[in-house]
Amino acid sequence: MTTYNEITNNLLNDGAKEFYRFQGHKSFEYFDIRNNRFNNTTDHYVYFSNSKNHHYYFTIKRIKQLINTIVLKDSNYQITRKQLDTPSSFKHIKNIVFNSDKIKNLNSISLICDPVYYALIKENCINNYAKTFESGIERVDRKVYGGGYGITGPWLDLFNDLTYFSSYVRISSFDVVKLLNKMRRKSIQTNPLLIKDIIEAKQRNYNLSTNLYNDFHKYDIMNDLERICQEGLFLENSSLSKHPTKTIKQILNKYQGEREKILTAVNHKYHNL
Repeated sequence: MTTYNEITNNLLNDGAKEFYRFQGHKSFEYFDIRNNRFNNTTDHYVYFSNSKNHHYYFTIKRIKQLINTIVLKDSNYQITRKQLDTPSSFKHIKNIVFNSDKIKNLNSISLICDPVYYALIKENCINNYAKTFESGIERVDRKVYGGGYGITGPWLDLFNDLTYFSSYVRISSFDVVKLLNKMRRKSIQTNPLLIKDIIEAKQRNYNLSTNLYNDFHKYDIMNDLERICQEGLFLENSSLSKHPTKTIKQILNKYQGEREKILTAVNHKYHNL
């Protein structure tokens, strides 16, 4: 186990929150894997799963959409129960999928952030079909495996600034063929268990956010929170509404404590090599 993986395990055991994101096809690359940070240059919402099962469910949904609308677009085939059950059709589908150059840049992304961020978005989110203010936090798919959140603007900046580690694994055409085999064998198409083993069999190595090495990063966090307050991007009963100054100070103190703990653990590992 790598140093960062060991530290992330300890963080999660101590209450850190892990979010998940499928990126590829229609899920745009808002998270820059190479630079380990968000590209928050638009007003678009970026969506994250609240649980592994929702992430796996959504990943299957997007892969199936990619195959049906892009990969199999000019063929006589579609991912349907009938065609999966028909040996000749299934063979042709697998061959087209495996040899397609359209299945690329599909990634399962994981982000580990301070639990205070999760507490904030839980008390400031609104169901996406009943959203009443712009740039607020959307709660989506609430009834489907714990659902997820849609985040934009200062809330996305805050997510970036309170994220400690990120990781990703690639989903290849070979993985997609394995997924199709499971769909056919089990006669189901969106159950998270279909892709769980495929993704979890891959080594997920975590990267440390470079923000943690910046002694002045706490001021970026403070600025994010002040923007959220100034723009009224919170709900009436949230802690940011009732006690904004106190809440911001508590968040900054909590971040500083977590930052110091993480960097101490990294340095301890280095000196014990």
